Amino acid sequence: MQLLIFFTKKEELIDELMKRLAIAGVKGGTVLESTGMAKSLANVDGMPMFDIFKEIVKTQNESSKTILLGVEENKVQDVRNIVSEVFGDLSQPNTGVLMGIPLSFADGVDKSGK
Repeated sequence: MQLLIFFTKKEELIDELMKRLAIAGVKGGTVLESTGMAKSLANVDGMPMFDIFKEIVKTQNESSKTILLGVEENKVQDVRNIVSEVFGDLSQPNTGVLMGIPLSFADGVDKSGK
């Protein structure tokens, strides 16, 4: 299994992504609210190199989403394809970041496909 992690600011596409993943047989995803590093640093004092950007970043109300998916190896490419179909080319700025981490175990996960 792999843990696939997807970060995006395109919140309006999450429902379509989850629907497409469910149709493809991917189950058990979790969507979390998240904050990017730039937004976090905007609230930190004493970082002179970021002072000029603080006001710009503070005015941005964009939330981020982090999606966690535990998937079998044979579903990894399906998920990658679906993410690209829904969100477009991830090499483009402000689209999203998708990564996979091998899992050594996944207790409590239904692997029967039912």
